[in-house]
Amino acid sequence: MQKMRLLPSLLIFFTVCCGAPAWAQTDASLTEGQQKAAAGDIEGALAVYEGLTRSQPDSHEAYAHLGGMQLLDQRYADAVKSFQRAISLGDSEPRSFIGMGMAYLHMAQYGAARAAFVEARSRRIGSTEDIDDIIAWIDTRNPGAGPTHP
Repeated sequence: MQKMRLLPSLLIFFTVCCGAPAWAQTDASLTEGQQKAAAGDIEGALAVYEGLTRSQPDSHEAYAHLGGMQLLDQRYADAVKSFQRAISLGDSEPRSFIGMGMAYLHMAQYGAARAAFVEARSRRIGSTEDIDDIIAWIDTRNPGAGPTHP
């Protein structure tokens, strides 16, 4: 029982003396970036996420968030690279594929956009109607792309 009470005290001590653990820094930075983005401070959020990718180069969360901000900042090629990095680091959610698809759409790279959305659809749990609608729209812009459902 005594050990159980000692553990929180040791955690607080190490946090104060040695800085927050890496996971806490990641969460704090992600939260800070999200707050800046919600306030409309895209440049501030970009700076937070860019710093996080430097300090936590294996964080797929950092790269996914950075890609989202780059997409909002209309830095489409950079966004694609960030989303690709998030995916290569293990982001198994559809969000990076959706973001990458949106960036490719803005660059009029319909084949790559379609491929990204098809992959997002395969990873999505639940309704995929919105993704299906985007894929169908791409097919009208790029007639040789193939059927709506692979």
